[in-house]
Amino acid sequence: MFLIWLGLVPVMGFCLSTAHAGNLILHMDTVVEILNDVESHLKGTPDLIMAELYQELEFCDSKICQFVLGPMTSRTSNLPYLSEAKRIFLKNIVNRTLDGSQVEHGVVLTPDGTTVSISPLLAGIAAGLKMKNELPEKLLIADPSNSSGEESGLSLDPLISSTISMDLGMAFLLFYLKQSQVALGPNGCWDSISEPSTFLLMGPPSYMTDAAINGAMDGFILGTYLVEKLDPPPNISVLLNDYYGSKGLDGEEKMRSNFRRKSFAALLSKEKLQEQVEDALRFLRKMNEVSSLLEGISDEELTFLAKQAADEFTMMYVECPAIIPRCMWGARPYKGTPTQLKLPLGFVYIHHTSTPSEPCRNFSSCAADMRSMQRFHQDYRDWDDIGYSFVFGSDGYLYQGRGWHWVGAHTRGYNSKGYGISFIGDYMKTLPDSHELELMKNNFIQCAVKGARLQANYTIHGHRQMVRTSCPGDRLFQEIETWKGFKAGCFIGKGCDKLFI
Repeated sequence: MFLIWLGLVPVMGFCLSTAHAGNLILHMDTVVEILNDVESHLKGTPDLIMAELYQELEFCDSKICQFVLGPMTSRTSNLPYLSEAKRIFLKNIVNRTLDGSQVEHGVVLTPDGTTVSISPLLAGIAAGLKMKNELPEKLLIADPSNSSGEESGLSLDPLISSTISMDLGMAFLLFYLKQSQVALGPNGCWDSISEPSTFLLMGPPSYMTDAAINGAMDGFILGTYLVEKLDPPPNISVLLNDYYGSKGLDGEEKMRSNFRRKSFAALLSKEKLQEQVEDALRFLRKMNEVSSLLEGISDEELTFLAKQAADEFTMMYVECPAIIPRCMWGARPYKGTPTQLKLPLGFVYIHHTSTPSEPCRNFSSCAADMRSMQRFHQDYRDWDDIGYSFVFGSDGYLYQGRGWHWVGAHTRGYNSKGYGISFIGDYMKTLPDSHELELMKNNFIQCAVKGARLQANYTIHGHRQMVRTSCPGDRLFQEIETWKGFKAGCFIGKGCDKLFI
């Protein structure tokens, strides 16, 4: 259980030779390799193999999970067909815990540069496979205190309850009871990107860290995919390999982990999530699980908690873009002392990098581009840090530059007035990918406004309107002229279309 802390450079696609006995790194390709070994030995259908793993690994041992996936039984085989190193790795990786030093266990680095908790990921896959064959879409709950056995009015969606609703409800219950400093998050940093072994959180932990949320979202997405897939389901190792690799599910690039927030939003509404969080908490109360925490909590309070949980989760992890933190792309330290911005700001200034001139389409190349830009800005321009506030890669992620709170070096004379947002690539003749533009228009801006970092009556400018430059490129500038908040005109005394770098 995750209550222990309460006192209660990879590339897109896998290289399955990375993990060796005695030197197993905490990376998704290690998990895929071991699962491939399991499948080769058991030679069963994916649902039977997952049922075996569910019993052996006990990756989902709460009452609500056992209600969905079935009871745990004592097993003694202990995965004898695996090497000792792989057996220990697999058993450790499904235990989601956090120690006193804020090191999170049970998580792995994925090829897209994000970190995922394994237990909710496997729970979603297990629920999806079980629903494919035998589970109904809803599990109706009878009140155990009612001897007539009549339905209590509660219903659990097997996928939602086994991946996210229970843990999300617990996170907000603990926060509500002041047993957690934060409701959700945070993210963390690996000790090494090439050989990850320790994941240290960047702040006080909640019951649902970013890695737990990523794993829950992925488990729900993959479980739904398995339920809806008409063909026989693929092996679990193949499923994970495709989803976390550049191939994507069914060969569709957009059906991969880089787009988990968009995929999750398309599958689960905020209203449905709120309903399931509330029913999960009511179920825990009926089953007398964590009864001391739920004692004295009224139905009205549970409804309030469920709404708060769904609202905040949706804003932070669905509507806002996923941001790759500095520690993940390998940023150098800031030189000197940063100057704090006075929020909320009133402006957003749009840039393109020009150099690098080509879009980056995976974590490894985007991270390399970020390091290259930072070196250029610090070493050749003698700036304190990379100049931009945030940078969009074509891999589906936003990369943190100076971030939300520190004055950048992106738009001379205006650095303290707005955020400098750049797109990696040269956009004189072409546009960034449509998903990048969508993230900027429909996610980043709204997220900044809701988070009180940007004024509701914000103004968008292209870099060329403020400084003599062709940035952000002719084609991208034409695009941003159509955006809400764009203000026409040049503020340097010349026509914007006549300027050059």
